[in-house]
Amino acid sequence: MPFNVTAKNVALDGLDESASAGIKYVGVHQVSDPGTGATANAGEANGGSPAYARVAVTWGASASGQKTNTNAFAIDVPAGSYAFITLWNTASGNTGTQYLGYLPLNGTVKGVGTVDSAGVTSDAIQSAAHGLANNDRVMLFKVLGESLPAGLSEGTIYYVVSATTDTFKVSQTSGGSAENITGQGELYFQKVVPETFNAQGQITVAAGALVLDATAL
Repeated sequence: MPFNVTAKNVALDGLDESASAGIKYVGVHQVSDPGTGATANAGEANGGSPAYARVAVTWGASASGQKTNTNAFAIDVPAGSYAFITLWNTASGNTGTQYLGYLPLNGTVKGVGTVDSAGVTSDAIQSAAHGLANNDRVMLFKVLGESLPAGLSEGTIYYVVSATTDTFKVSQTSGGSAENITGQGELYFQKVVPETFNAQGQITVAAGALVLDATAL
């Protein structure tokens, strides 16, 4: 069910921090899928000195089917590898009403891809000028309520392999064999750039760096 831009903006503004059920805080998740269930999967950062804590976020008005943060902030994290910014209604808790979703960390490269009959044969995703390179890490998402092309999984952090200007393949290992795609379909992809800390550190987020994007709906 496609929505026009007006509807997308209205829906996104329902997630504003001023809304009772909106996104008021953001957190950090390790390199494991936070999931899209009522509660986040295990993996939220924990501990450290200064201790990790979710931080408050403010959002600008939605425009062109997108909504971005207006405040810059830093999140203290203990040593570890982190790949996601998680979205929350409260500063603590994960019991079924607080968790609202996630964004891939540093995921500025994103777009739509398709798998046609030729792509099923070659295990390739078509996406004009996609901007991905071999060994980039990427997540794949459903679009318009459809299922992903058979053979691909939402929540898996893939490695890009065999990238050309307009096509790419994905593998579960760096430089590994391409996933066997067995069905046609469409998808939305977003690059993930994990950050690793050998000691206590901070993940910094600039104003405008978090994008709630409804353009694929």
